[in-house]
Amino acid sequence: MYQKSFKHASLWGLLGWTILSFISVTILTTLLLLAFAGEHVSFVRILSDSVLYFLVYKIVISQMKKQALSVDAVAYSTPKNGRELLKIAGWTLLIAIVATSFSIFLLTLVSFIPNIFDRLVPYLEQISTDDGLSASYLFVIAVIVAPIVEEVVFRGYIMNKWVDKYSVRKGIIFSSLLFMIFHFSSFFIPQLLLGLLCALVYVKYRNLFYAIFTHSLYNFLVILPALLVPSSGEEAAIESLLELSEDIPPDFIIFSVIFIVGLFIVIFLFARIFRSIKSEQSPYADNLEQIEKTVTY
Repeated sequence: MYQKSFKHASLWGLLGWTILSFISVTILTTLLLLAFAGEHVSFVRILSDSVLYFLVYKIVISQMKKQALSVDAVAYSTPKNGRELLKIAGWTLLIAIVATSFSIFLLTLVSFIPNIFDRLVPYLEQISTDDGLSASYLFVIAVIVAPIVEEVVFRGYIMNKWVDKYSVRKGIIFSSLLFMIFHFSSFFIPQLLLGLLCALVYVKYRNLFYAIFTHSLYNFLVILPALLVPSSGEEAAIESLLELSEDIPPDFIIFSVIFIVGLFIVIFLFARIFRSIKSEQSPYADNLEQIEKTVTY
């Protein structure tokens, strides 16, 4: 007999085992890098991150089974609707455009504050020229592995718990804020928007596949420029970045306007999706009821 809700699901067990896995994989990664004498970094990172994500996935499933929570009710793979997927893809594209333009808007804004801008530029130069993240790493981890595991954790487990414990609205917001904090290196706002979209999609359609699809497509759209732009393009981007303190390029102004207008559209979209959600239960609770009815009949 399965638990009817996620309300009493333990987060401490999930957190404890995840931390232990992270420490173990970090040690493994260090040993592999030493063994390869600092070479094959992309291969080692793909391997280590894949192992970590796999362990976290197994931990979540194990915790659910241990607490008599239905794995099927979390995912509930209903038949995929082409129109729904197309609509979700459109929403995701909008979020990706707003998220990408946010970084340019932020730089444009900060350029008016020399003290902060001068401190920010070295950090941006470092992450722009970092060749540790190869195209293969970005695609395998960011587009395939991470969306699956992170949606199982943040939406499938954590959001379901907080929706059942507090409310649908609070569960969506709290889990999205946690998702944003987890991805703190992305300047917060883009990951907050993605977290909210994935949560809303999951609650609206009660299908975790849709949330995974949203997350995967978003990551693909965001990293696509990095996969297509050659190193010379990165150098040009850094040069334009350094020129910001002297004069703001027209394309920066255009992207800033795109961000502001896009943000208002996103807020309107989120409010509309919120209003369309009728259920006061978590996707897990709704799906479990549906599964039990199907089995009964």
